[in-house]
Amino acid sequence: MEKKVNHQALWLGVGLAIGVSIGTATGQIGLGIAFGAALGVVIGSVASKRTGADSHDMLSEHVLELHKTQDWEEVLRRSQEHPVLLLKHSTTCSVSARAYREFMAFVGTNASDPRQNMQYRIVKVIENRSLSHRIAEETEIHHESPQVLLLDQGQVAHHASHGKITKKRLMQWAQNYLL
Repeated sequence: MEKKVNHQALWLGVGLAIGVSIGTATGQIGLGIAFGAALGVVIGSVASKRTGADSHDMLSEHVLELHKTQDWEEVLRRSQEHPVLLLKHSTTCSVSARAYREFMAFVGTNASDPRQNMQYRIVKVIENRSLSHRIAEETEIHHESPQVLLLDQGQVAHHASHGKITKKRLMQWAQNYLL
């Protein structure tokens, strides 16, 4: 069995080690760690792209796909304990492809933050049209795609669609849910 290398995690670790060394040497450990983490994320992202690893690997690792009503009900239950970020994604739309990249960039950054307890889900709206419509009915948020919903305590805390789905916006939302 071939063992897969998680280049992002590997380089994040290397970056953090470098950051701790720099922080210790300069007397600014927090700044050194932040620099090292950023360096590790950037190098890890580049290394992942060069080695053929892509966001699909991250999808299977951090983002679960919803297929049926029971999956949606589980999301609502989980949102009672942890915030859940849900992307409604059209696999045939270029605008949705851009939103997907922003969502995955956010997940890639946020999932490695130990202070964050957010969970990530995706619904492919063409393949699961009835589920997508059910989510719209139950949340009372008009269906659009792409669309992202942040669920907390079984309710939609934030939502955005189309060009408003950005890593920056998702990072702003996530700040409210740090441990």
